[in-house]
Amino acid sequence: MKKVFKFIVLTLVFSMLWACSKPAEPAVDDAASEEAVEETATEEALKVAYSVQSLDNEYFVTLANGVEEYAKSLGMEVEITNGNQDIAEQVSQVENFIQKGVDIIIISPVSDSGLEDAVNKATEAGITVIAANQNFGGSQAFVTIPEYDLGRALGDAAGKYIAETFGDEAVDVLVLDYPDIEAIVPRGDGMRDGITENAPNANIVQSISANTVEKGTAAMETASLKFPNIQVIIACNDAAALGAYSVVEANKLAEGNDKYYIGGMDGTDQALNLIKDGTVYKATIDINAKGTGKILVDTALKVRESGPIEEPVSIPLNVVTPENVDDFLE
Repeated sequence: MKKVFKFIVLTLVFSMLWACSKPAEPAVDDAASEEAVEETATEEALKVAYSVQSLDNEYFVTLANGVEEYAKSLGMEVEITNGNQDIAEQVSQVENFIQKGVDIIIISPVSDSGLEDAVNKATEAGITVIAANQNFGGSQAFVTIPEYDLGRALGDAAGKYIAETFGDEAVDVLVLDYPDIEAIVPRGDGMRDGITENAPNANIVQSISANTVEKGTAAMETASLKFPNIQVIIACNDAAALGAYSVVEANKLAEGNDKYYIGGMDGTDQALNLIKDGTVYKATIDINAKGTGKILVDTALKVRESGPIEEPVSIPLNVVTPENVDDFLE
């Protein structure tokens, strides 16, 4: 009996000693765990910054919105800045992006020169730099529409309209191009080639540099005094065309003339609505500004994954006229 009792006591002692020596499992701090997950997510979120040539231009506003919406849908942090048509301001913005440690910089430059030093600093810091609309030194990819093709699309549309509508009648044409930037010169060439090849009776009375509403307005005010018989105006973007349109409307230059023709590029909402309303604004080239935002972000991600892209990444374009404008209105 004593042996049994002794065995029971020893068993209890050993059990207590084993329990005391067993390592305790660490307590799980749910709050700390959640905080760690949040910090990891924050660290992994890519930061994309976009310096826009000018947010006074409806096309660039739509493009910037496209970049922001798509990037945020992918969980990225986004910053949009306005270059205000000032290359020095864009340089400052790029330098600021570098200081903030962003992962991707997209630039629609005011000029095709002047950004190289800042861009090189960015790439040396491991930042992906994408050029949009026009290229610049140091970019790792260039998203654009071939400039000549863009101009030619509008020139062909206007030239065919002249041939079909005016027949053999001589027609004075005003071209608003933008030769100030070398990369955009082919756009004006395409505009003029499309007119002359499709409408031999067309007379291009003048080509004036204009890429904003204000410049388009001033150009048309000057040209209409010197060439009062202008009946066709084509412009390098909708902004300049809308400026010309405002002069035509204010001075009733197209009153009683349903043949009058104004065409622009970018497919902005204002241009599309004027086409829809049956005004003298009869054409624009839709380059899918919002969709281009997605192309820019996807291109940047591809560069981050696989390295620089040497060939330009093309943006699709469509000629918009009264016959198909409903397809482009939201």
